[in-house]
Amino acid sequence: MENHGSTLDRLLAALSGLRGHDDPQAARLRTLLELPDDGRPETPRQRARRLGLWRRVLHDIPLDERSFDDRFGPAGRQATIAGLVPWCLGHPARDGRHQAGPDELFGFVALFLLTLLGLAESEAQRSLSPTGPAPGRSGQALTHDCAGVCGALVAEDAVAEVIADVYSPERGSAARRPPAADGPAAREWRAMQRKLRFHRHGSTSVILRGSTADAVHGTRPEFALKLILYPFTRIATLAQATRTYADTYGTSSTGSRHLVRVWASFDSWILMDFVEGRTLAELVREEAEQATSDARGASSLSLDRLREKGLLLFDALEELQSIAREDPVHGRLKGVHADLAPSNIIVSAADGTFTLVDLGRNYLYTHTVTGTGGAESRYIAPEVRAGESDIARADLYSLGQLLILFGTGRAGAEGVVPDIFYMRAALLARFLEDLVDADPTRRLLVFSGGADPARTFARLKGDFLAELGMVQAAEQDESELRVETGWRAWRELLRPLAGDPGREWRLWRMRRQRSDGAEPDRSSFANWLLAWSLLSAVIWAVTNTVVITWILRDLDLSWGNNVVALVQRAAGTPEGLPIVDSWRRDDYHVPDWQANLPARMVGLSYAIAAPKYYQMLFSGLTPLAVGWRAGSLTRLAVATEVIMRLMAVVPCLLVLAVTLVEPRWWPLNSAIGQILTWLANVMTLAFVHAVIRRSRQLGLSTLPADDTKITGLSSFAQWVPTSLFYSVAVLTIGTALYLRLLHDVYVYAFAVTATNLFLFYAIKCGIGGPTIRVAIVRACLAAERVGRCR
Repeated sequence: MENHGSTLDRLLAALSGLRGHDDPQAARLRTLLELPDDGRPETPRQRARRLGLWRRVLHDIPLDERSFDDRFGPAGRQATIAGLVPWCLGHPARDGRHQAGPDELFGFVALFLLTLLGLAESEAQRSLSPTGPAPGRSGQALTHDCAGVCGALVAEDAVAEVIADVYSPERGSAARRPPAADGPAAREWRAMQRKLRFHRHGSTSVILRGSTADAVHGTRPEFALKLILYPFTRIATLAQATRTYADTYGTSSTGSRHLVRVWASFDSWILMDFVEGRTLAELVREEAEQATSDARGASSLSLDRLREKGLLLFDALEELQSIAREDPVHGRLKGVHADLAPSNIIVSAADGTFTLVDLGRNYLYTHTVTGTGGAESRYIAPEVRAGESDIARADLYSLGQLLILFGTGRAGAEGVVPDIFYMRAALLARFLEDLVDADPTRRLLVFSGGADPARTFARLKGDFLAELGMVQAAEQDESELRVETGWRAWRELLRPLAGDPGREWRLWRMRRQRSDGAEPDRSSFANWLLAWSLLSAVIWAVTNTVVITWILRDLDLSWGNNVVALVQRAAGTPEGLPIVDSWRRDDYHVPDWQANLPARMVGLSYAIAAPKYYQMLFSGLTPLAVGWRAGSLTRLAVATEVIMRLMAVVPCLLVLAVTLVEPRWWPLNSAIGQILTWLANVMTLAFVHAVIRRSRQLGLSTLPADDTKITGLSSFAQWVPTSLFYSVAVLTIGTALYLRLLHDVYVYAFAVTATNLFLFYAIKCGIGGPTIRVAIVRACLAAERVGRCR
């Protein structure tokens, strides 16, 4: 048995022949495992030799199924598991008929089976797509009935005894005790009660639950025992990290609420407090399933859930950073978790607080262990997965991805904020973009504030609450923000201004209430954007009022307008309106509904559609966020800003000119308005593309790498040729009508009116506007980050 490989080969051959519990094959297996048949007690040397053999056998198991099957052929891993499960579950020892030899045989075979099951589950977890959903319900394994097999076997005394013996840090004989035998790991191991329960599988481990043998202050402290599957212990870096885990991450002297207390660690295990509760991954998965069934497929953003869970996470990270900063003994923590994923956060059953477990780099992400990284690799910063040494900002990335998870109930794509934030909560999108950039040096470009890096999470929590508060104020304390699709989206057509003047007003008031004077540039932008939004709303109201009033005058209807009557009496002009009627051209007669009807129809349609275009696409956004030092991009931003703000007032001014001065201008003014719309589309799209190019040149990852992944970009690009075609058509036909070369005035007027109301107002701005706005919002936020890159 000096050949370790042949020992495993012989063991598998013996296991494959097991049929009953008293057959000759079981006797052969006892001999192979050096278990005495005659009932004589083992000497310490014999016991140490036997346990050494068992460890070598477990250590030699191939890590993945393909390697296992290539090596052992028909006796593959799945076949071995299928044969051992009924043998172990049907062993007589489980019915209380104990014998000294068979108990240890049963214990080792059960541990061997648990190791194979753990490897299969580990491989399944490591093979999950990072972009796919995490399958399975809470507490269930992906590959087997965990409660029925693992739970049942670990609860057996014989299995717990073998686990305690095989994983014991006291490896030598009594005459040659290794140094570890008197260390904290050995002391904690001896204090364990030899009765364990199965808890769950990890990516390279199984986690058991137990309690100490002796009571402390009348209670038996419960522990969680993370056993590294023995084949993984042959990876030197993983074994070293496990051995030093307690020294590096032990927080027993700090009184921490949010970091699990580590008792001891050895090459193959970590002993820590057992935290009663469930992982965040389990809770979020259940909440997402419930939300999906309730939302009928609509994309949503829960601000209440984002606040509640976000604050718990900030508190935990702030404590981690505080311990590293203030405790000289634990300064080696560096305030970085480095593996901050939902499965490494326990939600306490007692008070709902977050407890962080498994601190330190997960070697799965550095390809020390093979696999894709599993479903949770999307939460881990790229520099950690790349094996880089500088990971000081890794938790910022994980924080951003977890906040996305809290808000939407699902993980976001790597480094990219989901569209729902840009549609309904652009301020939060800006905050998240500053966390999830793939380049750690590009994180906190916006929210750095020059603060002490050691106080990052304490300061960021204040920024997070401020941005979240402004979003809730802008949405009038609505807690569940949705993007309606299908017929529900038509309800937005009843809001010609898309609710934006009120939103900008509430944001402005919130910024005024902030006492810290943070981000003065954003405050000045808020004043600028509020002014233009209000101006657009005012001119919309004035233009629509004027056009409707002139329609009523054309129809010679008395509508009881006492204000107009008072103005007429004060001005001494009982048959008209003072001042404005003096602007009319000599051939412009009121009332004359037949002559003025085309101008009234087209004017009213533009007065309705133009403000919708501005408020839906441009209100609350400014390309000037790029700053004044971005060269050609700054110049393009200024030009785009000018055309954007012109669209707030010029279309309505054109309508007022037609209504108040000369109705014959309506074909020409329609052409001018359409040409301005085309120019606005061209300049804005050029700015969006320029920002995308500059962002990619600088390596910013917050914009998707593929243009087709940027929502609304391709649709917006289609607006340019269609608006150009419509501009040419309107200019050509309108000029011919104005010069009286064409005479189908009413047909053309009805066509323009229908196009404005149905195509532009309802289809493009109403239904398609929110997705187009996503592309523009992304570009404006990216422009700010571009401007801060030096």
